[in-house]
Formats: sequence, structure tokens, C-alpha cells
Amino acid sequence: MHTMNRRHLLQACACLATTALGGRALAQDHYPSRPVTLIVPQPAGGDADAVCRAVQTRMQQALGQPLVIDNRGGAGGSIGTALGTKAAPDGYTITFVNQGTMALNPALYANPGYRPDMLEPVTWLTSVDLVIAAHPSVPASNLREFMALARRQPGQLSYGTAGNGSANHLAGEMLKSMAKVDLMHVPYKGGSASIIALLGGEISAAVAFPLAALPHIRAGKLKALAVTGSARSKALPDVPTVAESGVPGYEFTSWMGLAVPRGTPAPVIARIHQASGQALGDKAVAERLSAGMTEPNGAGPHEFAELIARESQRWPRLIKQYAMKVD
Repeated sequence: MHTMNRRHLLQACACLATTALGGRALAQDHYPSRPVTLIVPQPAGGDADAVCRAVQTRMQQALGQPLVIDNRGGAGGSIGTALGTKAAPDGYTITFVNQGTMALNPALYANPGYRPDMLEPVTWLTSVDLVIAAHPSVPASNLREFMALARRQPGQLSYGTAGNGSANHLAGEMLKSMAKVDLMHVPYKGGSASIIALLGGEISAAVAFPLAALPHIRAGKLKALAVTGSARSKALPDVPTVAESGVPGYEFTSWMGLAVPRGTPAPVIARIHQASGQALGDKAVAERLSAGMTEPNGAGPHEFAELIARESQRWPRLIKQYAMKVD
């Protein structure tokens, strides 16, 4: 009797395992069957939020389910990213990632609350050059003049960023080091907050993502001093690069993408990548991003993982080189 019960138990376990595997495969085949959450580890109105909202409608059309944006700002993106790593690996929680959260924060913070390898890369969404903008009251019409002013008034001029450990922060510290100028860093809780502070005259300048800064530059409320890429932007053709402004060799381009918790099934990852690719391939979405100096990319999990691996090796060395620290 004991032998029979044991055999039946084993058979039942095998049956349950097969059913579970079949159910999982069926769930993957029908993914998504309910709304999907996209965690954006920055406040609403910032650059990350703008990129996600640019692709949101087209992505949810491709998925056939609502894509709900959940803004979780704070600690340079660490809070929202850590939350994303703790989600179930089923594709129903996607996390927006970028240079700051995947390459800078782990090198700047002793314990950011997560490890980059806790997330699985899905899509390299965009690449973007930053813009250095100043308040109209600052007596400088370009970056060369701004740096000359900073040298005459060391430590008196300030620049704002989206926060400690952000890509904006590193771009600013690189500029300070390479140009040999003393600027005071003022971190804010997101890019939109730094732009609001700049508009109010709380800071002299900001190193900003263009999606947040361009509308105010075009309205004449801010002055564009320089762009950080290797070439001038089509959106700001009259604004020189940092390298053209007396800092040879300076170049900074940021990147943004999507990731899911480690262990998410490959078919689900492929489905999310497909949906994001359809969004980036939409003419209206591409034009909206390009107008903000943000170039669609669309590379998949393998290429995005390689980018993150390269950046994770590169930026910690530069953080030490430029003596960058969390204020």
C-alpha cells in the first residue's frame, strides 16, 4: 500500500509539473493578457518620462493591452529601478533604464538597492545628446563666454542636473574637469525640476536632456550655450558643441532603454522588444523624438546587453578620473 501511494504521488507530481509547464507556455503564448506597468524611475515631466510617453500609445497598441506608466523618482533613479528588479519575471513590469541607473549609480552608491544584472535588457530605445542651457540673466551668450565668466568667479556659478549619479551630473563633472572651471553642482529630483529651477533663476545653468529644455529655449526663456555630442544638432544648428567651445575632445551622448526582471521568459522579452520596435518605427513617434534631439535606436536584447556591459566598465573609471562624488 505504501509503495502504491508513493507511486501515485510521484505520478501526480509529474502530472502537475507538466500542467504547470504547459500553463506557463500557454501564458507566454497569450502574453500580455492584462495591463503592463512601465516603471519610470524619474518624476513626471522629465526626459525619461517624455521618452516613455512618446512610445506609450504605439506600444500598447502593439501589445493589445494598456501600458501604464508608474513614475517612481528619487535617489538618481535607484528607487524605481530597485522596485523593478523585485517584480515578478512575467513581463507585466517593465523598467526604464539608462546610463545613470545601469552604469553610474552602482559605481557611485555603496548600496543602490539593486544590481544591474538583476534586470534583463530588452530594447535600446534611444541615444541623446544633452544641452547646456543658461538663465537669460547670465552675461554669456555661449559656453566659451560662460566658462570665461566662471574662471573670473570661481565657485560662484551653479549648474543643475536631474540628480546625483545622473548622466547630466557626469556630463557636468566632465566639463568642469576638462575645461578646468569651478562650478557648483546642484542636484534636483529629476530633469524637469532642474529646468523649473533654472527658469526661476535659482541656478545659473543646467545640463539637461533636450526634451525638457528645448521648449523653453525656443520660447526665449533659456539660452542654449552648447550641445554635448560630437556634432551640432539639427534641432539647434546654430548652437556649437562643447568641443567647438574650447574643450577639445569633449563628447557625451546618453542612452535609454527598457529592461525586465532577470528570469523573464525569452518569448515574453521578444514580444516586448517587438512592440517597442513598432513604436520606434512609427513615423510620428520618430519625428517627436528626433525633434527633441533624441534619436530612436531599437536594438534588441543582445546588442543592448553589450552596450550596458561596455558602459559598466567605462564610466566607473571616468567617475574616478573626474573625481565625481555624490554630494
